[in-house]
Amino acid sequence: MQRIFIKGIKGGIGSTSVVANLACVLKKSDVDVVAIDLDTKSDLGLHFGLKWTATKGWSNESTFDDALLHFRKDSDGVLFLPHGDNESTLDEIISTINNCKNLDYKESAWIIFDCPSHINISHYPLEENDIVIELVTCDAICHSLIYKRLQTLKSVESSWKHFFVVNRYNAASVLEFDLFSLWQSTLPFMAPFFINSDEVIKEATANRNVALNCAPYSVANDDFETLAGWLVSKAAN
Repeated sequence: MQRIFIKGIKGGIGSTSVVANLACVLKKSDVDVVAIDLDTKSDLGLHFGLKWTATKGWSNESTFDDALLHFRKDSDGVLFLPHGDNESTLDEIISTINNCKNLDYKESAWIIFDCPSHINISHYPLEENDIVIELVTCDAICHSLIYKRLQTLKSVESSWKHFFVVNRYNAASVLEFDLFSLWQSTLPFMAPFFINSDEVIKEATANRNVALNCAPYSVANDDFETLAGWLVSKAAN
């Protein structure tokens, strides 16, 4: 399995929406996709059509075998596992990640983890072929956090692939244009594209769905297709 870990460098950047939309775009390409919610907010399922009243997930079970009962499949064929409404410890999250390696799927399948922003990615059991995506927005706080993260990455012996991707980009903002241009020219690990801020994403979420299904010709869906294609190329390297 190709494992992708997606988190915001800070809270409120829209990582869950990116996970759901990316999963559906990959599935459209006839790839088996599994999405795992590691965040106690447990809202990944809402993007896949799960009812608001469905609150249980892997955190409500004492063993991973019992947690398997909570796997669901959305209308596009994406298999997903909600977090549930119990708090989870780092050890429990790590155990869930490791147990997912035992899922009975093809070697070509992709498993995407929706990671909480407050847990440092280096705490996870990352392996050589894993890809870590940290989402950022073009603002001063993220500018500072990116440089802090780069210093941390230099001090940690890592074999996984780590990248920054800009989400919720506002093309009308001069500041965001300047920051994105600066990052592109000076920072390593910065993806050469951005995901636009698009009302379609909000509307799709309100309908418990993704941009691909609600507005297949939208800018947002084009952006997620770009992200998917770029990740496929990185996974192949």
